[in-house]
Amino acid sequence: MEKDLFKPIKKYFEEQGFECDGEVDGIDLYMEKDGQAVAVELKVSLDFKVVMQAALRQKLVPYVYIGTFAVRNTRSALFRDKLYLLKRLGIGLILVTKSTKAISVLCDPAEVDLQDTSSSIRKRKHLQREFSGRRTHLNTGGVNKQKLITSYREDALLVLNALAELGGQGSPADVRTRCGVDRALAIMYKNHYGWFNRVGTGSYSITEKGYAALEEFEEVLYMMLRNKKL
Repeated sequence: MEKDLFKPIKKYFEEQGFECDGEVDGIDLYMEKDGQAVAVELKVSLDFKVVMQAALRQKLVPYVYIGTFAVRNTRSALFRDKLYLLKRLGIGLILVTKSTKAISVLCDPAEVDLQDTSSSIRKRKHLQREFSGRRTHLNTGGVNKQKLITSYREDALLVLNALAELGGQGSPADVRTRCGVDRALAIMYKNHYGWFNRVGTGSYSITEKGYAALEEFEEVLYMMLRNKKL
């Protein structure tokens, strides 16, 4: 599965000083270091679909890899043709050995000069804002139907925790002061996750879903609060 590729590749780049996270605007593994952005698309086998996905990522990220499991024979004609195609497209290739999780970088990506469109510029800015706005990097790339720890969910959790510290009910101003999230009122008003309940003018309380979320995301909250104190 793609998730089995994620940890060894993430570790490889973290050891090089990259800050990494999974599932950033749909990118399996996204990372930054010294202003340089890199993306990795994960696939259990090197097929046309992942090559197409990687090529499309080049519209948003200057350096793109494909991460896949190592094949038995990298000298076969078919594999060498695939590698030739990736080099022509400027896409890097990382192989992961299934048994040992050893990493082999067969080729590094080249920056491809693609003509920017208003859509690609807008998407690239959103991608960068989302990544830089995340306080934790706990997502695993290549996993479907998981609850992603996005910057919005992190803010909502801080708002929820602040409201809990106020006794389970309070005003948006008090919540914002306690947690430091500027959009605290908007988060409680929109109530995207069903965690909040408006109980009167300028007052919100925590729902049963909210209390359940405090337990479900206890580790995420702990990491955010700990980093805040450091």
